[in-house]
Amino acid sequence: MPTRRQQRVNALIFESLALIVPGRVSDPRLVDVQITRVETTQDMATAKVYFTCGDGDDAEVAAALAALRHGEGFLRAELADIGLRRLPHLVFARDRQHESGDRVLRLLAELRATGALPQETGGDGPDAPAAGPRDAAAGADPSASPGPADG
Repeated sequence: MPTRRQQRVNALIFESLALIVPGRVSDPRLVDVQITRVETTQDMATAKVYFTCGDGDDAEVAAALAALRHGEGFLRAELADIGLRRLPHLVFARDRQHESGDRVLRLLAELRATGALPQETGGDGPDAPAAGPRDAAAGADPSASPGPADG
């Protein structure tokens, strides 16, 4: 688990690179590149920078990776103003988390289509709050909010 300092440095590098890569870099191979996260090593010598590309097609990712590696010196020079004594060496990697999330959603859709999972109902998505014991109480109106008594 990263230390607080690592988390702060990760956030600083991420925020800066997220603005620099699509904005100030003139390389056309980086037009659709988005920085998704940064992880530094404990000694702060290396920062692994994860990115995604437009379609995610292998040729596009390889071109973006080559452009990022080629522009590492420029990116480190741009990061010089974030206030670190020593800037970490930047290592770039394709972020595959969204791909695994898409795979899970695809598998769930297949299971629902075969009837192995119940279909989702209107407002009960993954973001909907779970019903608690108070909501299930008889006669409780979920739309009524407990407020101060009028007096």
